[in-house]
Amino acid sequence: MSSSDSSKTDSQDIVSDISDEFDGSNLSDASDTSDVSDLSPPELLAPAGTFLSLIAAVQNGADAVYMGASRFSARAYAGNFSDSELAAGIDYAHAFGKKVYVTLNTLYKDDELDDVMLLLDELYCRGVDSVIVQDLGLLFRAASRYPDFAVHASTQMTVHNSYHASFLQKHGVSRVVPARENSIPELAEIKKTGVEVETFVHGALCICYSGQCLFSSLVGSRSGNRGKCAQPCRKRYTLLVRGKPVFVDGQYLLSPKDLNASETLKNLIQAGVDSFKIEGRMKKPEYVAGVVSVYRNLIDRIISEQNSGTLPTPAEEEKLLKLFNRGFTGGYFFKNPKNDLMSRKLPYNKGIPVGKITQTDRRNSNISVLLESELSAHDGISIGDIGKNMNSTEDPRIGFTVKKMYVGRKICSKAGPGDTVEIPMPPAEYGSKFPAAGDSVYKTFDFELQKDLLKTFPAAATDEERTALIEETVLSAYGGSSSCNLSAADSSAVSPADDSSVVSPADSLSVPEMIEKLSPSESIQIPVSFDCKLTVGMPILITASDSEGLSVSVSSDYIIEPAQKNPFSKEQASDLLFKLGGTIWQTQSADVSVSGDCFVPVGEFKNARNKVLQALLNERIVRRQRQLPGNLNSNDSNKASGILQTDSESDFPAPEISVCVYSKEGLFAALNAGADRIYAGGDLFKDPVSGVEFGLTAEDLRGLQNELSASDLDNIFFKTPSVTKENDFVSLKQNLEILKETGISGILASNVGVYEFIQSDSDFADYFKIAIDLSFNIFNSNAADFFFGQGVSSVIVSPELSISEIDKLIQSSASAADSFPVFECCVHGRQRLMITEHPLLQSLLAGKSFSSPQASAFESESETASDFKTNFGSNSESVSLSDYMLKDSKNYQFPVLTDAAGRNHLFNSKELNAFDLLSKIRKAGISCFRIDGIGHTSEEIFSLVKSYKTELSRIDHTAEKTDGKMIETAETTKTAKTENLSENRSEDVILYSQDGSEYTKGNFLRSTD
Repeated sequence: MSSSDSSKTDSQDIVSDISDEFDGSNLSDASDTSDVSDLSPPELLAPAGTFLSLIAAVQNGADAVYMGASRFSARAYAGNFSDSELAAGIDYAHAFGKKVYVTLNTLYKDDELDDVMLLLDELYCRGVDSVIVQDLGLLFRAASRYPDFAVHASTQMTVHNSYHASFLQKHGVSRVVPARENSIPELAEIKKTGVEVETFVHGALCICYSGQCLFSSLVGSRSGNRGKCAQPCRKRYTLLVRGKPVFVDGQYLLSPKDLNASETLKNLIQAGVDSFKIEGRMKKPEYVAGVVSVYRNLIDRIISEQNSGTLPTPAEEEKLLKLFNRGFTGGYFFKNPKNDLMSRKLPYNKGIPVGKITQTDRRNSNISVLLESELSAHDGISIGDIGKNMNSTEDPRIGFTVKKMYVGRKICSKAGPGDTVEIPMPPAEYGSKFPAAGDSVYKTFDFELQKDLLKTFPAAATDEERTALIEETVLSAYGGSSSCNLSAADSSAVSPADDSSVVSPADSLSVPEMIEKLSPSESIQIPVSFDCKLTVGMPILITASDSEGLSVSVSSDYIIEPAQKNPFSKEQASDLLFKLGGTIWQTQSADVSVSGDCFVPVGEFKNARNKVLQALLNERIVRRQRQLPGNLNSNDSNKASGILQTDSESDFPAPEISVCVYSKEGLFAALNAGADRIYAGGDLFKDPVSGVEFGLTAEDLRGLQNELSASDLDNIFFKTPSVTKENDFVSLKQNLEILKETGISGILASNVGVYEFIQSDSDFADYFKIAIDLSFNIFNSNAADFFFGQGVSSVIVSPELSISEIDKLIQSSASAADSFPVFECCVHGRQRLMITEHPLLQSLLAGKSFSSPQASAFESESETASDFKTNFGSNSESVSLSDYMLKDSKNYQFPVLTDAAGRNHLFNSKELNAFDLLSKIRKAGISCFRIDGIGHTSEEIFSLVKSYKTELSRIDHTAEKTDGKMIETAETTKTAKTENLSENRSEDVILYSQDGSEYTKGNFLRSTD
């Protein structure tokens, strides 16, 4: 396999460059004073979970907004936008010159893709500036359909190296949102590919690499990759070491702080980052308004070099804290933040410290608080120390809104530092939570700040009235259809050549009128210049132009009459053109020419002026809209290029067993049991206590060369590490050279960057056969067919798919293929739920002893370590999955492993076992059945391979072929598993231990939301 037109020149030169730049040191000087005035200011990109949030973003200085449709969004629980709201939101942002990106950043099943493409057609025609995608199948299809359309790759694509970015750029992506685990040097390396780089600078963080988390899906059937994450990372967990609870500071062991890169912006600008993204489509509009305003000011000061003082200022830091914080972290931009990343004591808003309780009156439900910062009536407060009662399953804090407060028995609306205020508590059953003297008080809602932010919202007395205003106004302008045709221009749209249609029916609003009505009284303003000609016997002629070069002209119905006295002067006209206060316009210049003594009624002049402004506003919207490409129809369902053309009657390939192994013993056990593929290598695990490493390297495989036959070598695929950062490509290149020398030609590509690296080097591309691994998130036939068209050995389907969905995927692919390609599926093993750059175990276990009773790390004194063995990781055959676990509130225990790079891997509490489902999975078209041997001994691996091979052989030999599908007979159904397992009881133990309760069927029998 080879790849032409690679955006990388030569992989050897590139690797050398990377090696020189990434020498293990981390960029750490956040106070760099080098000049940035010659650099282009980065785009400020804001979240819009609702229409009001969109208005807040636009009015507070965002350059662009990202928003989701009510269908197919990665934030299914955000407000999102109905079709009419989506059209209105796009038009509103475009009217103010802002860009709009619509999120289609989830994974899509085959029976959904056509509907997604119809929505994309409507968005394309409506003029959205880009869509943000995760699904490779959607990307390939969109790139083929709209070659001129900018597509952005979501952070859900897990782009963490430049080769991944290069691959995406070749297939229609103009911008990538790299993984939040990338450092600034790594972002700069991605930028060198020529693709735009967008990075998060503020908001919530995922503990797992985005796009690689299966926790919510496999445990709770709510997929983060489908926009419905249940946020298990924000739950309580207990750390177990060899089954014993270990004392750690906090219970929310997977809950990160919020990202705050306000001190890092200059470094990011110098690295060439194109867009600064604020997270928060689930956040309130006030949050969006406040955060956007802070970052707008910071960017402007940096670019204008007006940053001699601290960035950000103390007032800006406090504002960000007040809006929402779980504590702040600077993220991974300079170094791995380790413990500083985590908010283990509280997974939600902490607020800011406001004082301490000095006295309580439980009988009258009053508390006295000595303030250390300002407090106002109507502020929200939270009482209780965050670290208090951490063994409790209840939140130790209570919260309420301060309705009134007293200083010296006098009611007051505001008090400051040093004041002692008496606050009546609302009636409630507080029980053991009733505050005590010494408890900390936090402000979680700042009334004065919120009131100030409301000035940038449409005028209304209450939130409910504001919401109703938006709904009624959008309805009036766009109609009541719940499925508004986004691709059609609104009936009230005005073209420069037809200004009369600006006048809307009495019961509806034009789009320009809608925009004016929904803008605040202190709206940001659009610069406009006027050219006005007044001539006796002619209409009033006004031309309006904006700063983007658009120009429209309007002629009045009124014909100018000769003035009998006091003719309309040039100064009067100019004055009226400049007097635009209280509107969204700001006049930059007005050129007025008057011929003759003109009589012009002021009302007629204003009417002409207002019409031309509405026409210009409409043109700012309409100019962005597009027509569908002429050679396509809206129902076109073409797939990605490179698909193999086939006959639907072809047989499935013979069944194969693939096995992931992590030791020499496991490798030979799999070979001896008849495994067809052995995936060796991958992540090298390292015990965080003993430092013992476990796994297979390319060097290890070279050392086994003399013990392996030619057929053995042909069956071995080297599995690359899950994460491949820029400096890892040096070792990857070395490993590939070793594998070639050893005679191993198979590669299990663990991420797209590895795939692209191999394809970009003809020596590697021509030699290695590549199998696609789980991180590619193959969810539909479009994605699968692309890689089969590129000649890959096999594609593994997402573990989030049910059997029926796998069947649809394969049948959709097979209907367009010469022969059924090799589809792979995980059927047995411990499934990884998360991979995190955070050194979870290393941080939690730092400084703890597991051998000395005097320095016991365990929670209970009775659970001393005097008899606790310390031979962690000493078993050379299999890595232990029971040494380190996280136990949840339901007592499920999730194994955690640490790799040699310091990353942590969290596995499911139950092992996948689809033995009973093999017949159905086989009938769906799967031909390669994967067993993950992690945690298993060589004997267990041997038995598992034997058992699965025997069962698959039985299925294929006793099934009848009907219309190209495998249909099992009734007689073979009766003799299912027990006859084949009776010869070897060890197999029974592995496959059917106890009642099967420790096993899971995964998502095979259920459809993931």
